[in-house]
Amino acid sequence: MPRPPAETGVAYEVSCVCGHTLRGQRQKTRQIIPCPSCGRKRFVLPNSPWESANVAAPARQVARFSLNRLLVVIALGGAVAMTLIFMLVRPYLRRPGAPADIQAHLTQGESWLRQGNVFLALKELDAALEQRGRASSALSREDHFRLEQLWRQTDLLARLLDQPLEDIVNQARQHRNDDEWRAKFEYYRGRTVVFDDVLRRDGQDRPVLGSYVVRVGDIEVRLALEELTLFRDLPREPPIRWLFGARLAGCGRESGGVWVVHFEPDSSVLLTDEIAATVCCPAPLDEDLLAVLKRQDEWLRR
Repeated sequence: MPRPPAETGVAYEVSCVCGHTLRGQRQKTRQIIPCPSCGRKRFVLPNSPWESANVAAPARQVARFSLNRLLVVIALGGAVAMTLIFMLVRPYLRRPGAPADIQAHLTQGESWLRQGNVFLALKELDAALEQRGRASSALSREDHFRLEQLWRQTDLLARLLDQPLEDIVNQARQHRNDDEWRAKFEYYRGRTVVFDDVLRRDGQDRPVLGSYVVRVGDIEVRLALEELTLFRDLPREPPIRWLFGARLAGCGRESGGVWVVHFEPDSSVLLTDEIAATVCCPAPLDEDLLAVLKRQDEWLRR
């Protein structure tokens, strides 16, 4: 067993009346010491407990300081280690779930669209696009095309104009103030129109519809389809049937008194999916229209 530490007493010096000096170590209890010269007894006070406490206090303070410093070092080291681990694994945190999330939103979007719920479908497809932005490498090229094309068609259908173009032109004719009409047209700007028709070229080599004509009274309205950038690449000959839509950009009378409907240049969308086509076309889809959808899908994939 380890030996207890020896107690360190405090020396005393007591003078006797005979002139002799008594010397020794104070004890825990009082002492009565006889003078070796004259035999008289002298009283010696015990060792003070406060002195030993003061001696031990610095040692305890040093030990406490060392322990606190050790705890701080451990805490800081743990925080640094956790930060480094997080930085290493952070790029991989979202990847495992991203493909499943995208596919879930895409599947639900298709389901809503098949039921004719265009706005609910668009909400799901918007979520799928957001997820794809976080993990674009998780999708194949085919999945990218499928998601983007279905979103374009659904966005087109969600903006469909709920009245014929003839009504829009008729409203424009009734406004005597052009500025007033331009202000009112802001309500229609960005709304979409879908056309199912054969495209041919007029005398100025501009694309025009083969059958549908916008006519208000004795006025024939020109549709400025040449403004759509997509049609710059479409085959010119022979005239074939297309199912497409675009956003309105303007409607008014121009030089020579001609009434023109304008479109946003980059807004044209070719319909390629049956579930999208059924929203704007009478069901069931005939074989000719199904062939148009297939041909347009193949054209976009080139």
